[in-house]
Amino acid sequence: MQVLREQLGVRCFLGLTATATHSTALEVAQHLGIAAEAVLRGSVTIPTNLHLSVSMDRDPDQALVTLLQSDRFRTLDSVIIYCNRRQDTERISALLRTCLRRGAQEALVEAYHAGMCSQERRRVHRAFMEGQLRVVVATVAFGMGLDRPDVRAVLHLGLPPSFESYVQAVGRAGRDGQPAHCHLFLQPQGEDLRELRRHVHAHATDFLAVKKLVQRVFPPCTCSQRISEQAGGGSPQRCSAKSPQEAQQPSREHTARCPGHERVLPVQPTVQALDMTEEAIETLLCYLELHPQRWLELLPPTYTHCHLRYPGGPTQLQALARRCPPLAVYLARQPPENTGRGSSTVELDMAELVDSRGWELAPVRRALQQLQWDQEPRTGVRRGSGVLLEFREPAFHLHSPGDLTAQDKDQICDFLYSRVQAREREGLARLRRISQAFHSVAFPSCGPCLEQPDEERSARLKALLGHYFQEEGPGDMEDQRDPEPGQAMFQDWEPQIRRDIRHFLSLWPEQRFSGRAVARVFHGIGSPCYPAHVYGRDQRFWRRYLHLSFHALQRLATEEVLLGVTDCPASTSQA
Repeated sequence: MQVLREQLGVRCFLGLTATATHSTALEVAQHLGIAAEAVLRGSVTIPTNLHLSVSMDRDPDQALVTLLQSDRFRTLDSVIIYCNRRQDTERISALLRTCLRRGAQEALVEAYHAGMCSQERRRVHRAFMEGQLRVVVATVAFGMGLDRPDVRAVLHLGLPPSFESYVQAVGRAGRDGQPAHCHLFLQPQGEDLRELRRHVHAHATDFLAVKKLVQRVFPPCTCSQRISEQAGGGSPQRCSAKSPQEAQQPSREHTARCPGHERVLPVQPTVQALDMTEEAIETLLCYLELHPQRWLELLPPTYTHCHLRYPGGPTQLQALARRCPPLAVYLARQPPENTGRGSSTVELDMAELVDSRGWELAPVRRALQQLQWDQEPRTGVRRGSGVLLEFREPAFHLHSPGDLTAQDKDQICDFLYSRVQAREREGLARLRRISQAFHSVAFPSCGPCLEQPDEERSARLKALLGHYFQEEGPGDMEDQRDPEPGQAMFQDWEPQIRRDIRHFLSLWPEQRFSGRAVARVFHGIGSPCYPAHVYGRDQRFWRRYLHLSFHALQRLATEEVLLGVTDCPASTSQA
């Protein structure tokens, strides 16, 4: 949006959505710069030709087979079944191929998820669009760009992650106006709700990780010292770093001292240092950019290193350095090791270079790119120099002040962590509301749905969905008076949990676990430092306590981690 406004001069914006609450639409309009009174509201209605139903069967897999074999669904030729996990799509598709076979011929059923190669996904998508497949068992990865008007049924095997996701999914059925059927199977013991809560916890983080990010984004600079020297008659130095949109920056106390610096944070080292995904880090950076004080400005993503290959040996490298000051400075500080004849390479750390010299990254990158061309002295015609460039290691790119006080940084940490906690609470509250809504209209089993749709319950569910999208605010927060799922039985499990935590920590003595990291393992949540393909191998711990409260697990794990740290010297001396 910033690029459209400031770089391309776009002044007119139109935002359209079919599945957003009123509060979400107002928030989007605010970021687009659209006045609240210009937001046009229409009611979100589920088409009348869609028949909605919900059931809570003891064996959802067998209930699904029974439903598809019933008179109501047997003749439907285009069915989409949504699952929350990739492995479930493979398992259910194999089950249906066997149970729905007609004679010696297997049923036309395929799985679809983001873990499949792009060629296989295209094959399944094309086969369904052309009517060669009757059933596709998929994650939410299937459906974007699906333009088939005669989808006759959309089924959910498990609670959907949001009302928006559910409405978008069922909206893919019956686009031709003919009757279509949408059924949701709830897990009887709440396994689907636990799985979705697990995803919410996966996006949260600790205060320590937030603090590490703030320290990386706002490192101290010497601008205030230089400006003080200039004001006191010292050498006339000033900070050479300039913001691309410095004139548009809001006035802050610190901008009078430090105009700001370009920061380049390599993605992978930052992800590993914080144990946060790239998307989570980007979200926190966006919070700081959208803060009323505009703590930073996000710039287009960039690269930290430039790999330069030159075929002409040391003579050509010297000529290139005379043309390109950034290369000359870098070579003066780090002379190339290979000075023999023939093709050689130089690896430039552009992030370190621009940070040490106070340069901006874009001009440095352009200067390096110009090395790929020579200009004919007499004709001025450009020709290739033989130099090859490759930019490596993606990085976050931003502009931030370097003279924030410790109080400023503490304020930023508190702001970011409160946003992280609020997002986690809102996500859990949203899931609770979704679960309650679907349970309120659910049949004990799919039996009443096998022959004819129940119009009364279908209308009740449509009314609940309509009420959600008409809401004025963010919705009810999770009721703090009610215990978190799995909290009530936690005390009964506590002795066993403590033993398992100690056993787990003893198996990985070289790792420095936090309480959250241990709780993630016991809930089956992978992270950059503790990936699922490593820690998921040991089924004694992975997902073992998914049925218990995550926050209670985290508190208990933190206690055990701290006790382990305290006991280390004593244990060593005894050994």
